Amino acid sequence: MLLEFIEYIEEAITGRTPHPEDAIFMSSSAALQQVQSLKGVIANPSNLTIKWDGYPAIIFGRLPNGKLGMADKYMFDRGVLVTSPEEWQQYDAQKASGGLRGTLYEAAAALWPGLNLACEASGYYWADLMYAGQLQPQKGVYAFKPNLVEYQVDVNSALGKIIGNSVGGVVVHQYFNEIGAQPVQWNGKGLKNVPGGVAIINPTAGNKFSLKTPVQLERNAVAAVEKYGSHVDELLAQLPQTTRDKIKTYFNKKITGQTTQELHDWLQNQISAKQYNILVGTEYNGILFGRNTKDEVTESLGYAGLKAIWNSIYAFKQNLAKQLAAQVTGIKEYVNGQPAGEGFVFPTSSGLVKIVDRQVFSAANFAKMG
Repeated sequence: MLLEFIEYIEEAITGRTPHPEDAIFMSSSAALQQVQSLKGVIANPSNLTIKWDGYPAIIFGRLPNGKLGMADKYMFDRGVLVTSPEEWQQYDAQKASGGLRGTLYEAAAALWPGLNLACEASGYYWADLMYAGQLQPQKGVYAFKPNLVEYQVDVNSALGKIIGNSVGGVVVHQYFNEIGAQPVQWNGKGLKNVPGGVAIINPTAGNKFSLKTPVQLERNAVAAVEKYGSHVDELLAQLPQTTRDKIKTYFNKKITGQTTQELHDWLQNQISAKQYNILVGTEYNGILFGRNTKDEVTESLGYAGLKAIWNSIYAFKQNLAKQLAAQVTGIKEYVNGQPAGEGFVFPTSSGLVKIVDRQVFSAANFAKMG
């Protein structure tokens, strides 16, 4: 397989989809909006899709002259799509940054005919590459691991038969009707699966999802925002964005097992002395702390509320993640040999909601990056 391809095209995203619980680092109103979004997922799960751990993202489609064009995100943003691997190599050779991209052109050559067969209509498709080259069955399954998650598909399944007759595989997410247009969710049209083509995989992989409301967890999330929201907003208002970001990083590291320290200890080497003094103080008299009636050091309402809101939204989302993971059929997902996937995404008016089991996938992802 020509998986070296993944080393050379940068991931085509404008910004990573945030975790719902992290919205509290923006404001209590943003956190409440995420709670409402999770309730929306439960009410309308038909829009849910699997969050595929493909890499990299590519954009391809028919140019006005009918030829197949391909690009990475940065090329597409400049209005550039190349029509052959050779043209791609020429483009790279002329860039100011210089430097050719290794086996990219060989891999593109393997994908090009298959994408040409698969692409029927005009417009451009934004997809995650899952594998390049023809897969060989292993113990009755096709296995591919584009990034962190390994996928296994039974060779006799409907998807397995498509994969068996393919020269590569992509999961298609979005569609542009023209260069420079805003992307919309792909409606499943304009691409086809044909023998010898690139396998076109729908983000749902044929799965239909349903969800039950975890009533108490939902109530806990709403109650936490209502009880502590104003205190958290007051705390955050005293902090620059860089310090907020560091505290968010701590919460991420804590949930994924990268640190066992308390926040005030972890922050000591992460922020300026001035900011540390504001948060912690010399005798735990900073804004993270307070005193009870016995003059004992306690957490301030702002910090206690920050933890309460983050944890309650996390627990609410985690319940949905586990419900959804149990419903995926037709494809098996593994992280470090354990059954797990990257999670799910749901479109809302304020952007995508990401539903990920952070104690499995995120922990493994951080470990890989570390």
